[in-house]
Amino acid sequence: MQRLNSEVFNEGVLDKLAKTSGAIKRVRKITGSQLADLLMFDAGESLNGMSMQLTLRHGLSISKQALHQKFNKDMVSFMKQIFETLIAVELPDQEIQGLDITIKDATRFALPDCMVEELPGLAGSGMKAGAAVQFEFGLKSGKASIGLTAARVNDQSESRRDQQEVRSGELYLRDLGYAHIGYMNNIDKQSAFFVNKLNPQTLVYTQCNGFYELLDLDLIRGITDMQVYIGKEKLPVRLIIEPVDEVVKASRIERVNKYNKKKGLTTSDRFKQRAGFNFIISNLDKDVYETLLLQKLYHLRWQVELVFKAWKSLMKLHVMGTGCVHRIWCKLYGKLIWVMLGWKITMSVGKVGQISLLKMYGMIASTREALRQQVWKINDNWIELVSRVPITKLLKEQRKGRLKIEEIILSI
Repeated sequence: MQRLNSEVFNEGVLDKLAKTSGAIKRVRKITGSQLADLLMFDAGESLNGMSMQLTLRHGLSISKQALHQKFNKDMVSFMKQIFETLIAVELPDQEIQGLDITIKDATRFALPDCMVEELPGLAGSGMKAGAAVQFEFGLKSGKASIGLTAARVNDQSESRRDQQEVRSGELYLRDLGYAHIGYMNNIDKQSAFFVNKLNPQTLVYTQCNGFYELLDLDLIRGITDMQVYIGKEKLPVRLIIEPVDEVVKASRIERVNKYNKKKGLTTSDRFKQRAGFNFIISNLDKDVYETLLLQKLYHLRWQVELVFKAWKSLMKLHVMGTGCVHRIWCKLYGKLIWVMLGWKITMSVGKVGQISLLKMYGMIASTREALRQQVWKINDNWIELVSRVPITKLLKEQRKGRLKIEEIILSI
């Protein structure tokens, strides 16, 4: 917290950012830190409510009309610079045993229609304007990066932008949307590793006497771990096949049938057969990493869904309200600053697998005003308040008969 206070939430730093961005063009009665305080903690208020908060907290008298005029491209630039400054403050380096496991996914949400030119929504979904927050983090290191795109940008496009950032010796867990063959081939070439599901449209081949043959699923009995070749490139991968029960299979077919009916299409027999299995692919060595471990590793990807659940249910990331385009942009960056501040605090307490993300974010959300005063160094009440909470209250609860997430992470 001390480092965040000195490098981000510091009057000198914020006043400088306000001036370089143009949010404050000359010496005015409102400072950069006061603007940041308003947009981080009170952006959900009406203009009149924000004006009242400035009076109550800082003794400033600024009309709602004057505040409205402040929401321009310079104010957006100011909030963006604060966000980027916060992201640049990295957690201390720690010695990592084994492979670091990096997870990335995106959460999407609708924005007011006035943002349609800035951030177009998902085509065909009824969402005219929308944002996609791309979040990546290391399960062992806790280090994270976050980006903002239009909701319309698909995950495969995002994974192509990531190609230059693949780090040798790391394990990448990705949702199906990111996992095209080019992505996996690039990771393999960089001496890194991947575990992800196989796209249902990707052809799978086995090799016999130097010839490639399509995988025959009729021969699969139980969980199978085998060497296969995928796509027209015949990329060699390790494939784990998990049969699913008839209820799951029927649900998958029903969902695709419903979609195809709207499009005037027919569900293929090949899809119906593949709907009876889960397919997990990887380039991890079968002799080193057993089948059961890979199955459990893939399911660690759901940790990012818990992050998004905390951000939306507890931090209200997706709740934007109304306003002009520039005001919505400021709210958006204010929300991103807020959730990343929560992430950095959480990772300073413990790592994913130890700490319950929902419990930690719940505590941060419920002590919001005390944290605000801690951020601006008004007092140290928040530190004192949370120090009363036993660490056991924030730990993940272990379900009987299940391997702890921390044990799965440390096993690789």
